[in-house]
Amino acid sequence: MFRTARQIAPWLSLFLRGCATASAIAIATAAVVACSDENDPATYVKRLDDPATRAPAVSRLIQFYEDKMGIDNQDRNGPNVKPLLELIVQPLTQRCVEGDLDERTNSKLITFLSSTKDPRAEACILKALKSYTPDKTEDDVRNACRAVAAMKLKSAAGPLMDVFTKIHASRPKAQSTYRDVHDAMVALQDPSWEPQLIQYLNRPLDSKDQAVINDEMFWEITAAEVLGFMKSEKAVRPLLKLMLSPMKGAGQGDAVLALVKIGKPAIGPTVALLRGTDKDLVDYSKAEVVKAAAGDKQAEKGAASAYVGAAALVLATIGREETAGPLIEAVGTIDDGVAKAVIARELTKVPRSDKTIKAFKDIFEKLPTNLSIPNSRGGAREVLLDVVANFFDASFVPWIVGTLKSMKGDEGDLAPIRERAMEAILKIATRDQVKFIDEVASMKASEGTVGKGYEKEIKLVKDLLATCGDKFDCYLGKLSDPSIQTDDKQLVGIKSAYMLGVLGGADVPKKIMAVYPKISNLGIRFAALTAIDALSPRGNTEIANTLQKIVDDAIAARDQEKQRFSPTLKQFIYRLNARSQ
Repeated sequence: MFRTARQIAPWLSLFLRGCATASAIAIATAAVVACSDENDPATYVKRLDDPATRAPAVSRLIQFYEDKMGIDNQDRNGPNVKPLLELIVQPLTQRCVEGDLDERTNSKLITFLSSTKDPRAEACILKALKSYTPDKTEDDVRNACRAVAAMKLKSAAGPLMDVFTKIHASRPKAQSTYRDVHDAMVALQDPSWEPQLIQYLNRPLDSKDQAVINDEMFWEITAAEVLGFMKSEKAVRPLLKLMLSPMKGAGQGDAVLALVKIGKPAIGPTVALLRGTDKDLVDYSKAEVVKAAAGDKQAEKGAASAYVGAAALVLATIGREETAGPLIEAVGTIDDGVAKAVIARELTKVPRSDKTIKAFKDIFEKLPTNLSIPNSRGGAREVLLDVVANFFDASFVPWIVGTLKSMKGDEGDLAPIRERAMEAILKIATRDQVKFIDEVASMKASEGTVGKGYEKEIKLVKDLLATCGDKFDCYLGKLSDPSIQTDDKQLVGIKSAYMLGVLGGADVPKKIMAVYPKISNLGIRFAALTAIDALSPRGNTEIANTLQKIVDDAIAARDQEKQRFSPTLKQFIYRLNARSQ
């Protein structure tokens, strides 16, 4: 042992040269306290054991991680980041699990460990879910859910379901979290959830409190989506019940898509509903419509046949060849004009045949010109003219003109029908049918003639037809032409997509998909997908997978602009898959 300062001087000189920070060294006659390397993460790992240095050690270790991520271009497997994570994740997870941190530091730690997507942080992620306290720890849950979704952490199934049942989407603190809970549920799709999720679909909803409605619809929409991904056959009738309740309108789109994902097993129960042979569902539909009408006699009037429209929508959106027959059959068994109009609208989604075309035309010709479909844009005939082009059949052009000439009724009802007919004809008319465009253009409209309101559109279509004629490659080139990906020129691309469908061919979907990535205009994208859908009567899993990758990439990139179109893509994805079952 050193006894004097003179005796320790040579040793101290050597010590100071190897010490990173030696600004405060106390020289004692008995011992010398060694210093630590403040730039070594291991120093701070040791400090996690001391309550006095624990919180700043957590912050410093997270800073080390952020610095290394910057060096490695945000790559968690980078040469600087990976060894750091191997050193710090486990001890930090231990601190998280033991719960000996202040609230702020604990949240910071959960955020960090969740962001690493490191399997060794599993225990902390699970604890964040298990410790969920509504209106307090939503930030922790949000970060944990993101890790669960990214890692598909199966061990989180139980805690995640507990969070799902507790969270109220309407509450302020949950506004930034409930979507992440939904995404984690969709990512896991744990089979053990099936009975509980089905129970959510069967819950009554008659509250006038918007907050209660928002909470309930979050639970039901999430349940519907997850059950759809599970392809739960047990969920078919509960999903149909959701479709039959007007008060659950916010979730009906998701219920339809869930039934499409389930696919073939959903057809039988839906056909039974369409035919009215499922008495329980028919009675339920009537009761729900009357309850939602709240004494409105006009709304109650359609209660007896409201189920027809819901069933038709489901069958047509599934879009398999065997769904067309029951739809056509139903036309001859019902008298309600609105229900028939809805069936006609949906016939454009099923594989085209002579029978579907004939049924559509028969219904259209017999509809009163003043009939309306509830919650639709315009009268029934206008609605059908909106979708008639989706048959991709140019023979409809002279037929449409013939129906316009034979129409009788109030001019206020007829003028909008003529205008909508012009829009349909512009999509599917061929070069040798330009005379029909001119004929409709000369008819009366709300302001002068139909042509007066469509001068620009008529010119664009005529110029395109003159340029491309019946040349497939010409239309394909126009579809992805950068110069027409604008709102004022998009009709050229939309018309090109419809002409590709009219010209037809088994290889058309594949050729359209080859240029699809170059299409930036949403209207043109939709028209291109509609053509692919119509020309894929038995589905196409390859195209469905390609479209799904586009959806997944948009989510991974958190690209809000691209995600706007994802719900539309999903409709086509699910139907292409359902048809190929």
